[in-house]
Amino acid sequence: MNDINAIPPPVATPRPTLLTVICIIAFILGAWGIFSGVRTITQDPIEVMAKAQADMEQARADLGDNAEGMAGRFLDSAMEVTEKAVANAVPIGVAGIILALISLLGVWQMWNMRKSGFWLYLLAAVGGLIVPLVFLGGSILAILSVGIGGFISLVFIILFAVNLKYMH
Repeated sequence: MNDINAIPPPVATPRPTLLTVICIIAFILGAWGIFSGVRTITQDPIEVMAKAQADMEQARADLGDNAEGMAGRFLDSAMEVTEKAVANAVPIGVAGIILALISLLGVWQMWNMRKSGFWLYLLAAVGGLIVPLVFLGGSILAILSVGIGGFISLVFIILFAVNLKYMH
């Protein structure tokens, strides 16, 4: 029997190609974030510091007379950031894993055309900018690192925001 008043099933909105592409890239980056967080937690701090010190000595030797100028200060800053990163490896790694999982959840929701995923992704992106500053301080190298990550995050946020009109 055919009922004239029957409500038709909702029509699924097709996912735009741009959204599909940026979701796939974001899935890959989220998986990399989890891998990176696990690697940060499990690496040997003594080995990391020894390698950083050896690299620093090699860089100073390569710079020669210029090691005392601005390049030398940059190397000192890099060593300071490395020391803080090693000292805070576990909280940095755990925060990275949690933020990557939140990001992946948000991307999954956007993949399924849900706007709420955008806000989760935005939360994870902002958290990803705050965590390094909390644990590494405000040195020029830490700020430069956050700036690069922030630029990439901003590009993804804009691309996802452009696609919000297709989500429900």
